[in-house]
Amino acid sequence: MAIVTIGACQGCGACLLTCPVHAIRPTAGGLRVTDRCTGCLECLEICPVDAIRVEPEPRGER
Repeated sequence: MAIVTIGACQGCGACLLTCPVHAIRPTAGGLRVTDRCTGCLECLEICPVDAIRVEPEPRGER
């Protein structure tokens, strides 16, 4: 599994609409990926400004 983070978001909302498990939530500081994320990476593919990053999960986690 990967850790998905959102950085330079422009607020278009494409990832919110694309996420099949609704793991992306709006917050006061932007968007947050919740633990519901399955790592499907649909959000990564749809983001027009490449604001979504995937980081390998640290070993020993899970």
